[in-house]
Amino acid sequence: MISQRSVWAGLVISAVFLTVFALLFLPLDDVREVVREANFWYIVPSLFFYFLAVYFRSLRWRYLLRPLIGHPRRALFPVVVVGYMANNILPVRLGEVVRSYYVGLREGVNPAAAFGTVAVERVFDVFVLFFLIAAVWVLPVGDLLERVADDLPGGMPALLALSVLPFIGVTAIIATIVVLDPATTVRLVDRLMFLVPTGIRTRLIGLAERLLEGLTVVRTPHALGAVLLLSIPIWVAEVAMLYVIALGFDIESAFGGRVETMAAIGLFMAIANLALVVPSTAGGVGPFNFFGAATLVALGVNDAEAGAYVLTAHIALLLPVTLLGLAVLLSDHVSLKTLLGRTRLAREPEAGLSETPPVEAGPSS
Repeated sequence: MISQRSVWAGLVISAVFLTVFALLFLPLDDVREVVREANFWYIVPSLFFYFLAVYFRSLRWRYLLRPLIGHPRRALFPVVVVGYMANNILPVRLGEVVRSYYVGLREGVNPAAAFGTVAVERVFDVFVLFFLIAAVWVLPVGDLLERVADDLPGGMPALLALSVLPFIGVTAIIATIVVLDPATTVRLVDRLMFLVPTGIRTRLIGLAERLLEGLTVVRTPHALGAVLLLSIPIWVAEVAMLYVIALGFDIESAFGGRVETMAAIGLFMAIANLALVVPSTAGGVGPFNFFGAATLVALGVNDAEAGAYVLTAHIALLLPVTLLGLAVLLSDHVSLKTLLGRTRLAREPEAGLSETPPVEAGPSS
């Protein structure tokens, strides 16, 4: 199961970030005023855009899984929802493992190969987010980056390095995936594990081969372009969701119009999501809130306004999909305990992730 050390480390880090977030961005008197004036009904239509983003995620995943399962027997949208639900209640993003095992139950696909496609998804998500940040440098959206640079140690050179260099790094990773064939990659992994005992190394090499099966579809420029095109509407829909929620607050008054406001929301979304690489407890609680609010304040939004908005947006991102995911498992007659039992694979990959699970019966979704 999950390492106790990982759980406690995530809880402590989340607690630290949440405490700083509350102290800096949630002054009680000002927050009360913001809450009184905010219109929380905007959350309702915003959920349309959120689940539209989840739908596009299921389309992208279906494309990535095509070499493994062909035409899926059952819809993938519920599987993606369950994965998000698990990410929101489990630490260290174990929802990705849960999603891989769940699609194995439904489609008979090897979980390790499915996990390889999830890894590809994450690489492309990071690529799009860094592209969004880099795009603000050239788009006519006012002085947003200058505002951020003013509050960043090192100023504009540091901001340029933080926004452009990781983008180049992720691009290099994608290029490596395309250039290196699976056999070469396996040989490279084998050489890097020269200190690992032979028995364990053999199992890990087998796991690596399974994971590489999930990269099959992205080994041509055409496929890379298709995955990228399927990734863009995901984040466009999430920006739209966050913008609709912002309409219920006084966010737009800090900017020079609707276009600049949407660019600022996109910048907030990109930085808050990239902050999820910081170890934390379930749902990115803490890092998402702190870095998201800090970005908005650096862009000129009032402290209390930014804090209340980010907290509201984060709840809207977590709660509905978590409830829907639990409902999906209930309707599919799949025990959450069964899926959680597979999270031991994060520590014992040779114990089960490389094995194809039995397909369990359940109603179609």
